[in-house]
Amino acid sequence: MGRWRAVTARQVAREFNKRAGNRRLEIYERRLRALHELGLVDHARMLADYPRVHWLTREGLRAVELTGSTGAPKIAELEHDLTVIDLAHHLMEKQPLHVIITEQEIRRTEPNPAAGPEARLRSDIELGAGRGTGGRAFPDLASLVNGSDVWIHELERSRKSRPRLTRIMLSYAYAPHITGVVYWTYPHLLKGVQTAAEDANMSAEKAGREPRIVVRPWENA
Repeated sequence: MGRWRAVTARQVAREFNKRAGNRRLEIYERRLRALHELGLVDHARMLADYPRVHWLTREGLRAVELTGSTGAPKIAELEHDLTVIDLAHHLMEKQPLHVIITEQEIRRTEPNPAAGPEARLRSDIELGAGRGTGGRAFPDLASLVNGSDVWIHELERSRKSRPRLTRIMLSYAYAPHITGVVYWTYPHLLKGVQTAAEDANMSAEKAGREPRIVVRPWENA
C-alpha cells in the first residue's frame, strides 16, 4: 500500500493472491478494517461509482519503515491513480523480469530499506534533466531492466495539446539515463498521442539521438 497513493481491497487481494493462493475478497476487507482500527490505514468512499480506497497513515508508513509523505488520494486523480495500479499489474504479468518502480517510490528521498539494487536509480528517474519540462516532473511508473535500463511508462487518459505533449516527450528523449518511454493511451486519444510521438522522435533524430517514444493502446480502458 505504501507504493501507491491509494488502493482498493480488490487490488490488494490481486497482489497477495499471486503468492498466497486464491483467498476471498472478504478476507482482505476484514484485514483492512483491522489495520484501520489500529490507525495504520485510512480509508474513504470518494466517488459513488468507485469502491472504497485505502492508504497508509503516517503511523502506517513508520510501521513499514518508509519515509516521505502519506499518499492520500485526490478525487480529481482517483481514476487515473487506480488505473496506473492496473497498468503496473499488467506490466508485471507481461514482463516479469522488469522491476516496477512507482511514482510514490520515485518521490521518496530515501528508498525502502528492503528495496533491491534498483533503489540507487530512483533519484535518476525524476524527470528534469531533459529539455522543455519547465521544472520537476515524475512519471506514472518506471521499470528497471537488467539492473540498469530504465523504461518510463505514462498513462494518457486526458487530452493534452500537441505542443505540450511533444515537449514532455522530448524531455524524456533528451534524458541520458532513460532508455525509452511507453505511452499507454486511452483509445480515443491514440491518434493525437501518436502524432506527438512522431514529432518528438523526429526532433530527437535530427539532434542525433535515437527515437525513444513508443505509443500503445491501453485496452483495459
